[in-house]
Amino acid sequence: MNGSPYVGPRPFLRSEARLFFGREAEARSVQFDWLADRVTVLHGSAAVGKTSLLNAGVLPPMEQELQVVALPPSRVSLPARPLAAPPHNGYVYTVLSDWAGGVLPRPGSTVSEFLADRAGGLGPAGRLLGAIDQFEEVFAAFPTRLAERTGLLSQLADALRAIPALNLLLLVRDDHLASVTACESLFRMPFTYRRLDALDEPAASEAIQGPTRGTSHEWAPETVREIIDRLRASTYTDLLGNTATITTPLVEPLHLQIVCSELWEDPDQAATLDVRHAIARFYERAVRAAALETGISEDGVRRWIESAFITEYGTRGTKLRGLASTADMPNALADALAERHVLTARSRLRSTWYQLSQDLMIDAVRQSNAAWFAVPRPAEPEEIRPADFADAAESAFGAGDFPGARRLASVAASRFAADGDTRRQAQAMALHGEIALIEGDLRTAGESFREALNGFESLADQVSTAKSMSALASVLATSGDHQAAADLYRQAVERNRADAEALLGYAQALWNLGSPADAEAFFTQALATGRSTGRALAGRGQVRVDLRLYDRALLDLDQALGHTLESEDEADVHSARAIALMELDRADEARTAIELAQRLAPDSPRVQERAARIR
Repeated sequence: MNGSPYVGPRPFLRSEARLFFGREAEARSVQFDWLADRVTVLHGSAAVGKTSLLNAGVLPPMEQELQVVALPPSRVSLPARPLAAPPHNGYVYTVLSDWAGGVLPRPGSTVSEFLADRAGGLGPAGRLLGAIDQFEEVFAAFPTRLAERTGLLSQLADALRAIPALNLLLLVRDDHLASVTACESLFRMPFTYRRLDALDEPAASEAIQGPTRGTSHEWAPETVREIIDRLRASTYTDLLGNTATITTPLVEPLHLQIVCSELWEDPDQAATLDVRHAIARFYERAVRAAALETGISEDGVRRWIESAFITEYGTRGTKLRGLASTADMPNALADALAERHVLTARSRLRSTWYQLSQDLMIDAVRQSNAAWFAVPRPAEPEEIRPADFADAAESAFGAGDFPGARRLASVAASRFAADGDTRRQAQAMALHGEIALIEGDLRTAGESFREALNGFESLADQVSTAKSMSALASVLATSGDHQAAADLYRQAVERNRADAEALLGYAQALWNLGSPADAEAFFTQALATGRSTGRALAGRGQVRVDLRLYDRALLDLDQALGHTLESEDEADVHSARAIALMELDRADEARTAIELAQRLAPDSPRVQERAARIR
C-alpha cells in the first residue's frame, strides 16, 4: 500500500511472492508433503508465518504444476451473518465458498460433491490440493456449533476416501495440535506433520536483504547484522531496576517485518536502528485501533496491558479468558489485541490464556506507556464519531493492517446506518469491499460492494453508482465470470461515460470474451478521458497485437512503458511487445523483450504463453 517491500504485521499475500524470502527450504518441504501425502499438517506458534508461507512460498509454484489443481486457501471461521443457516452446515459452506474462489456454492452441497467436479479432469497422477488456514478455529471458535464442526470433519474425511486425487493441507497453531492429531482416527489415515519455526540467522538475513536486492535501497551487511542482533535480544527490567538481557537463536518473522517496515518508512530510525522504537510504534497503532474498535479509552487499554501482562519481575504474565471478560476487561478487547499481534492466545487445560505476543513487547509497552502517561490528558474522552471509525479504517488500510481495517470499516458502516447517513454508510461499505478484495476474500468483497451499490442507487448518485458497479464487476472478473462482469461494466459506462476505470474494465472484459475489436474501441475511449493513460495504452497495445496491427501495437506499448505500471502489467506489455517484434522480423529484440517480461513476472500464465510463441 505504501511502496514498502516489507508487509509489516500482516501475512504476505499471493501477489507478494516476489517479496517473500528466507523460507525457500520450508516451502519446498511443504510442497513435497502436500503433493505426496493425503493430509499434511503445518503447525507452529502464533504469527510464526504459516499463512505467509502458504500464500507466497507454497502456492505460486504449485499453481504452475501440470496435472495439479490448487484451490484458493480457505478458513473455517463463519461469516458474521451465516449465509448457510441451519440445517445447512455453515462451516462447510464457508470452506467451499473460499475454495470456489468467491463463487457461492449451493447451500447444502457436500465437500465430496463440490470437489468431485474439480477433480474430474485430472489424470491418474493428478492432484487436487485444498488448504484450510487457521484450522484451530474448528475447535476454538463458535462452541455452540459443535454438530457443524463434527459435520465438517466427517465430510472432509469422506471426500478423502471418495476422491483419490485429493490432498489436504491444514495450518494450525501448536496449542491446538493435539486436537488435530485426535482427528486421525476419524479420517482413518495417518497425517504428516511439518513444524514451522522462527527464522535462523541466515534466513532472517535473506528475509531482510531479499526484497531490496538489486535496488538502490539495499541494506549494508553490517546493518543487517545489527538488525538481527537487536531482534534476537530481549531486556527484562524488574521494579527494582535490575536488568538482564537474553539473546535467542531465532528471529520472529512478525517482528522482523514490523521493524524493517518501520525503518523503511523512517530514514532517521534507519540511521539509528532503534528497534525498540519501531516495536513501540507498532504497539501504539494497535492500541489506538483496539481502543476505537471496542469503545474502551486508550488510557484504559494501556493500563490494562501493562498491569495484566507484565509481571513485577519484568516478564510476560498470563491471564485466563473468562466467559465474558479477561482480567476484568471485555473479551472483545483481548480479541482485538490478539488480532493485531500485541497479545497471543494459547489453549491449555481446555481454557484460553492470553499473554504478550513476544518478549520484545515488554520494553515496547513500558516505553510507549511511560511517554503516553507523561502527557496530561482530559479526564473525559471526547465522544467517538462514526467518521473517526472511517478515518481509522483508512489509516489501518494504508498501513497494511487489513483485518483491523475491515473491522473498523464495518463498525463505521453500522454507526453511519444508525445515524441515517446512507452516503457515508455506502462509502464505508465500499472501503470494506476494497479491503476484502486486497485480501482475496471475493465473497465478502462482492457482498460489500453490492451493499454500497444499493446505497448509492437509493441516493440517485450516478457517479458513485458507476464506481460501485465497476468494483463489483472486478470481483466477478476475478472470479472468472467475464460475461457478468462485462454486463456490469457496461451499465457503469452508461451511467458515467467519463469513468476511466469503468471503460478500462469493460474493454478488458470484452477482450476476455473474445471481442478484441470492441475492446480496442473502449480502450480508446478510456484514453480520451486523460486518466489511467498507461493502463489504457497497455491494454490497447495488447489488443492490437491480437488484431495483428503490429506497428500500431508497438506505438501503444512503447508509450505505455513511459508511464508507471504495476510489475505484472509491465511484464504483460514487454511480452506483447515481444510478439509484435517477432512478427515484424525483429527476433533479437523480441527475445530481449520476453526475457525482461519473464524476469518481472516469472509465474504469469500470460507471459509464459507468449514466451512459448517466441521460442
